[in-house]
Amino acid sequence: MKKALLLATTSLVLVLAGCGNSSASSDKSSSNNDTYKTEMTKGNNSVDKKHYQTAADHYQSAVKAKKTKKATESKKQATNFAKVSNYMDKLEFSDAKKALRTIKNQDNGNKTMVKRSKSLIKKVDKIQTNRSNYKLDIKNAKTLIDAGTNDQAKSLLEQVTTAKGIKGKYYVDLYKKANKLLKSIPSTNTAIKADNQTTTDNNTNNTDTNTNNADTNTTDTTTDNNSSTDDQSNNPAANGDFDVEKKEVNGKKITDQDIANARQQLTDQGVKTVGAWSDNDIIRAIKNAAADGRTTIEPSDAKVRQ
Repeated sequence: MKKALLLATTSLVLVLAGCGNSSASSDKSSSNNDTYKTEMTKGNNSVDKKHYQTAADHYQSAVKAKKTKKATESKKQATNFAKVSNYMDKLEFSDAKKALRTIKNQDNGNKTMVKRSKSLIKKVDKIQTNRSNYKLDIKNAKTLIDAGTNDQAKSLLEQVTTAKGIKGKYYVDLYKKANKLLKSIPSTNTAIKADNQTTTDNNTNNTDTNTNNADTNTTDTTTDNNSSTDDQSNNPAANGDFDVEKKEVNGKKITDQDIANARQQLTDQGVKTVGAWSDNDIIRAIKNAAADGRTTIEPSDAKVRQ
């Protein structure tokens, strides 16, 4: 009898203990679920505000409360987005795109970050393309300056320094290089002033010579000199009117940008003497290429065709 009573008591204790453990486990599970939901919500809200490191911290807390694929993937995405911002600030665009592609391929994570990564990849591509073009313009401008073709160099550099957004943080380094090079080009006004001064000096010397001739009572050469002076004012050749190509092809005006693009085409083909080509040569090449149905000029296009 006593033995049966002891067994019954023991069984009751075990049942009660089991119920207690089950209740505690249920409470803990419920608490973890609440924490998980709260942290996931906070993480998503941080993503909306583009506070990626904060989002990553919240997602990590969610993983600790309840390890799910969504929480894990979201945490990885937010961590990579935080890296992207750092890469972009350092102009490390290839690393930024690599991180963005990783985010894009994590479809089980946060959909907002997936969508945002796709858009940013396109923007980074555009930034890289722009930087490549600006660098090429600066390089070609240096070559033109070395060849003494300052006007063309100035045109290229002004395109860079006036480009939209050029002073933004992703381009400002190239803006500074282009602007510094632009300022190094001698001023056209200075050159004209120097030429005018030379002309003035020459005229003064000529006047002195004529005065000296008159003082020596030699034959009056002033009249003779005037009569033999070759007046070039109406000479079209002297004014550069001969062999000057009209800046028009197929009824469309050939712009300075067209000329700059054509010079770039020659440079891309490995022509080392592009700086020595005059605008007239380039215009003729553009026309000859168009006559052959081409939009890209070749070195042979500069030849005068009969």
